[in-house]
Amino acid sequence: MTRVKELLKPLAEDGGQLTREEAAEVLREILSGSAHEVETAALLAVLATRGEQAPELAGFVETMRANALPVPLTEEEREELVDTCGTGGGGPLTFNISSGAALVAAAAGAKVAKHGNRAVTSRCGSADVLEALGVPVTLGPEMAVECLRATNFMFLYAPHYHPAMKAVNGVRKALGFRTIFNLCGPLTNPAGARAQVIGVLAPSRVLLMGRALAELGARRAFVVHGTDGIDELTTTGESIVARIEEGSGAKPEMKAARITPEMAGLERAKLDDFSGGDIATNSALLYDVLTGVRGARRDIVLLNAAAALVAAGLAGDLKEGVARGAEAIDSGQAAATLAKLRAFGASCERTV
Repeated sequence: MTRVKELLKPLAEDGGQLTREEAAEVLREILSGSAHEVETAALLAVLATRGEQAPELAGFVETMRANALPVPLTEEEREELVDTCGTGGGGPLTFNISSGAALVAAAAGAKVAKHGNRAVTSRCGSADVLEALGVPVTLGPEMAVECLRATNFMFLYAPHYHPAMKAVNGVRKALGFRTIFNLCGPLTNPAGARAQVIGVLAPSRVLLMGRALAELGARRAFVVHGTDGIDELTTTGESIVARIEEGSGAKPEMKAARITPEMAGLERAKLDDFSGGDIATNSALLYDVLTGVRGARRDIVLLNAAAALVAAGLAGDLKEGVARGAEAIDSGQAAATLAKLRAFGASCERTV
C-alpha cells in the first residue's frame, strides 16, 4: 500500500489533516511516480474540498523546493533576495503589477529573483510581459545568477526550475480545478528568497499563506489581497495583509493587518485605472510606468514595489519605499535597469 493511500482514509472519512512531515512524504512519493494517479487525484480533491492547512502547505513546499533546480548563489547573495509573485488564476483583468514592482524594486537596489510563469487562465503572465519587454525569461541557473549580478534582477521560469512537477501535470489538468499546487507556486522560489511579496486572489487564503511562510522560515514577507479582488496591494481601497517578520522566537511572527494607499502617501484610484489586456498592451503599459509616465498605474506599481523594498530591508515603511521607487523611476534608473536586462538578454544564447 502506498503512503498516499494509507493517509487518504483518515483524511476523507474523519476530516483529519496531514502533518508537515506527512505532507512532504506523500508529495515525494507522488513525484517519484510511486503513487497511482487515482490516489493523487483523490488526495488533491480531499485537500481542496476540506481546505488546505498551513502544515500541509509547508510540507508540499518543502518537497517542491528540494526537487527544484539549484541556483548557484552564495549564502550572502541568497539572504539578500526578494521575490514578488502571485497565485494568479483569475480575478479582475489588470496589467502586470507585480512584474512592474519587481523591476522598480531592482532599480531601487533590491536583489530580485522573480519566480513566474506564462499565462494559463489570464491573457498575459509575468513571463509573457517581461519577454515582450526584452527581459530574458528562460535562462538556466548559472546565466540567471550572472543576470542578477549584472542587473539586480533575474527571472526564474517555473516550469524549467520545477521539472519534477511534470509528474502531476496530467492529474491537475484532468481535475480542472485549483489545487494545493496553485498555492505552492509562489512559495517555491528556486533561489530560496526569504523576503517576499505574495498576492492571493482569495481573502481566505491570506492567513493560510502567511502561516505557511512563517512555518517555512521566511525572513520578512507580505501576503496580500486587495479588497477589490486583485492579488496585489491595491490603491482602490483596503488590502488584507499577513505580515511576516523575524522575531525573538524560533519561528518568524505573523500579524494580520490592513493597508490603505494613504498609509503610503498615495491617492485612491478606480479599478478601471489599471485594467490590462493582451501581451502587447500590458508591456506598453509597463514601459510607460518604467519610463516616468505618472498616474494610477505608476502609483499601484510603487505601492507594491514599496512592499518589496520593505521586505528586502531597504525601506523602513511603505512611505519610504514609495519614495525610493519613485526616485528610481524619475532618475531614469528603472529605464536603465530595463536597458541592462535587454542588453544581457541579447548577449545570451544559452537557455534552459
